[in-house]
Amino acid sequence: MSGFKVIKGNKTSDDRHADREILKHRIIKVLRVVALFAALIFVIWLLHRLYQNTTFNDYDILSKAMRQDSDTSEYIAYNGHILKLSRDGAEAFEGNGKAIWNVTYEMQDPHAATCGDFVAIADEQGTEIYVASSAEDQGKISTKLPILDICVSRQGVVAAVLEDSGTSWIRLFDKNGEELASVKCSMAESGYPMDISLSPSGYLLGVAYTRVEGDAMRSSVAFYNFGDVGANESDHYMSGYDFEGTLIPRVKFLNDSTAFAIGTDKMIIFSGDQKPEKSFEYSFDTRIKGVFYSEDRIVLVRESAIDGGYAASVFNLAGEELLSIPFDLDYIDVQVSKKRIVIYSDTHMLIYDLRGTIKYDGPLDDSTLLVSTTNNARRYILVNRETVKTIQLVK
Repeated sequence: MSGFKVIKGNKTSDDRHADREILKHRIIKVLRVVALFAALIFVIWLLHRLYQNTTFNDYDILSKAMRQDSDTSEYIAYNGHILKLSRDGAEAFEGNGKAIWNVTYEMQDPHAATCGDFVAIADEQGTEIYVASSAEDQGKISTKLPILDICVSRQGVVAAVLEDSGTSWIRLFDKNGEELASVKCSMAESGYPMDISLSPSGYLLGVAYTRVEGDAMRSSVAFYNFGDVGANESDHYMSGYDFEGTLIPRVKFLNDSTAFAIGTDKMIIFSGDQKPEKSFEYSFDTRIKGVFYSEDRIVLVRESAIDGGYAASVFNLAGEELLSIPFDLDYIDVQVSKKRIVIYSDTHMLIYDLRGTIKYDGPLDDSTLLVSTTNNARRYILVNRETVKTIQLVK
């Protein structure tokens, strides 16, 4: 039987020295890359800190477009753009005045609901709903019954509260007018629907009801699921909560798993993407002046009992009050984005970051009707009757 003989060679001292030099060179290269990466991270962190502490005292006009609008036109911030409502039609346009889409109709008192890219428009006590988006995905819904309220989802599903001889119906439609589902509301059982809200997906519906029992008023918030989970439930009903001695006129889905409701003396947060349940309740004893929100923040503006001004209390979705911002501006509206809180009147604007640091406190050149945030924390759209301008904050 033959075997194999393995012959091992011995490295010379020169070979070992060369290996050490190669290893040393590789280590130096790795250390240089690590040092460069660490320096880059430090520079980014430093710039971020400097920007966080930067305040702005003026703005540049990046674009300006002339407009001719009637005094009855209404403007709404819409998905980073502007939506104009009038009695003879609606138009969505960009900050440079360029039209995105438009739709014509004849309405006495048009109201709009928005979610993402979709807009639903209806006339109070009318029987038609117009649905539009920037993808030219437009439709028309005929309800046959008078419309009391509407909301829309990110997919273009529309929910409408309809009046029918003392009974109310909440009906869901796709954007082309096909009825998807319905809920019957009676004063004796559920109560009168004060407000409705669809989740962005269109599967969940929240309803704020009010009813009178003897001399007492009772409000309730109910949730319905029109997906697979709610298919086997009676009327798609999933959960509900009663609140005595308070009026709850507002319910709103912030995302697919979080909704909140506002009453005369409390705020309630509900969590769950299939069966929303009450996760937080906050009571207050001062008057709520306004309620504003984004996908992850709720802002309550309250009258201040100390100096006659206002305080904007900022909450996260867990119900934690993150900060309170005092201000004395007689404001028109408040815009809440992921990075900023914008409080403005027709001649003045306040901008805060979400730490409560003031970023801008200054005048607006014209009689402003609307300020809209954009994806750029320094860039905003200003609208008045004659112009639409895109501005950028500067030091």
